[in-house]
Amino acid sequence: MLFELAKKFAFIQNIVVNLQTSLHPSIMHNLGKIEVIKKAMWHSELEGLTGDYFEFGIYEGTSLYAAVKAHKKIKSSFKRNFYGFDSFDDGFKYFDERDKHPYFKEGDFVSSYEKTKKRFAAFPNVKLIKGYFEETTTAPEAKNIYGNNKCAIVFIDCDLMHPSIVALEYVKPILQAGSIIILDDYFAYKGDENLGTAGALRTFLQTNPTISVREFSDYGYGGKSFVVTKV
Repeated sequence: MLFELAKKFAFIQNIVVNLQTSLHPSIMHNLGKIEVIKKAMWHSELEGLTGDYFEFGIYEGTSLYAAVKAHKKIKSSFKRNFYGFDSFDDGFKYFDERDKHPYFKEGDFVSSYEKTKKRFAAFPNVKLIKGYFEETTTAPEAKNIYGNNKCAIVFIDCDLMHPSIVALEYVKPILQAGSIIILDDYFAYKGDENLGTAGALRTFLQTNPTISVREFSDYGYGGKSFVVTKV
């Protein structure tokens, strides 16, 4: 009935269009992030995948919070730790000239470490690691962060190729068949497969030929995820 009315009356179609276009793309994209995290968490549950959740580039912690809540809402059979890596108060910084992009400016994406920490005060299984990935993941004590646990899901939301490669190399020892890799802004840099998070995954797979992946799910405005099929 509603469909038939919509076909006959253009003003109903206009209302729908106006509602949809009034939502800012960033809102739609962030809703997509939450959806893909929920999907990955549920898929991991169905597959009986043990291991933890790793997020690189958490900003104020919204998507990390979504992961924690999704895990709780599905009443998971598995105990999981949640790790959030970010520079927080130090903001955005380039470590590689190839990563330069007109939208990503040094000094942007500053967030409060203390505020974010308070946001997760009620969740003892959430660990925040403050600092640039290039430094925190290569420190002598870095491997002690996750111990012997495997990686179930890794979400890389740092936009750039270099830190994304660093993140992938960090979780490499704990990847397993079934691990889900979520990459934000996969089609940035005008779709160049050798730059951004797309370039990071490509480089990572080239330098680690024993690891293979297949597409899992697209989301939002240019996000893409993959499932590890072989390590």
